[in-house]
Order: sequence, then structure tokens, then C-alpha cells
Amino acid sequence: MANGKQKTRSEGMAGYLFPMLLSAAVGAGITWAIMSQRETPQVRPMSFVTPSAPQSITAAPDLSGMSAADAAVVRGNTAYDHQQWAEAIQQYQQAIASGRDTADVRTDLGNGFRFSGQPQKALEQYAIAQKLNPQHENSLFNQIGLYTEVLHDPVHAIPICEEFIRRFPASEKIPAVKEKLAAFGK
Repeated sequence: MANGKQKTRSEGMAGYLFPMLLSAAVGAGITWAIMSQRETPQVRPMSFVTPSAPQSITAAPDLSGMSAADAAVVRGNTAYDHQQWAEAIQQYQQAIASGRDTADVRTDLGNGFRFSGQPQKALEQYAIAQKLNPQHENSLFNQIGLYTEVLHDPVHAIPICEEFIRRFPASEKIPAVKEKLAAFGK
């Protein structure tokens, strides 16, 4: 009798085990059939690992057809975009020495000095930019920012704000300039 009970019990287990295995096999087959029909992605996912070597800024655009001055400006802009202020300063100075002495280059050079903690040199470059092109808004606007945000010098900032409003009344920067004046109680 013990043999009969054991046989019934194993037949009962086989009755459950076989449908479970069959269901798993059918499910795996269906999954494989669906997945094999999908296209493989063309783009591989990006790695979250930080590169061990710093990325080179010299892998910039092809500079071979440019003049030395223009190439220096491009290298300066690339360094500026990567907040490598010392390199940006050096490249902008090289551009100026090579004959590309414009209000834009002087303003970018001034910004390089500003962000590298040399506000007086920044002011010198903004002033030169204004002499090169009195209609250059950014160099005058950047003086306002330097006096208000870095030097905290309202005595110099207020007259430059007023000059900016007088010289560039249609500028989109007027609200920001007026806000600076309001902060000084003007």
C-alpha cells in the first residue's frame, strides 16, 4: 500500500510539473520569436565611466585654412567655452599680436581676465574695446557687471549704467542695467 501511495503522489507531481515546464518553454519560445524580429539598435549606450585622461581642447575644428590670427581666436573661443581661462587669455593675446585686434576679441580677453580673478586687467580690455568700437554694447555692459558683481563699486558702476542707458536705449540689456541701478537706490 505504501508503494501505491508513493506512485500516486509522484504521478500527481508530474501532472503539475509537466505543464509548468511546457509553459516556461512556450513562453521562452514566444519571447525569442518576438525579440528576434526587432532591429538591433544602431547607437550604443554611453558609458557612465569618467575618462581617465582629460579631454583635449585641441581636437577643435580644422584650422589649416585660417590665418594665424583667426586660428588663435578659434582656439581662444574653444578654451573660453571650456572655462580654461589661462589658455583663452594666451590665445586672444596671440590673436591681437597677429593682427586681429577687434572689440569682440578685446571683450573676450577681458572676460578671460575677469573669470581668472584679474578684474583690473579685465577693465583695461573693456576700455580698449570701447575705444576700438564705441557702439560695442557688450564691452560697456561687462564693465557694469564687473563693477557691480566683482568689485562691488557703485561709485564707478552708476555712471556707466547711466551711460549705457543713454547710448543704447533700445538694447535688450536695458532692464538688467536698470535693475543694477535700482539695487544702488538710483
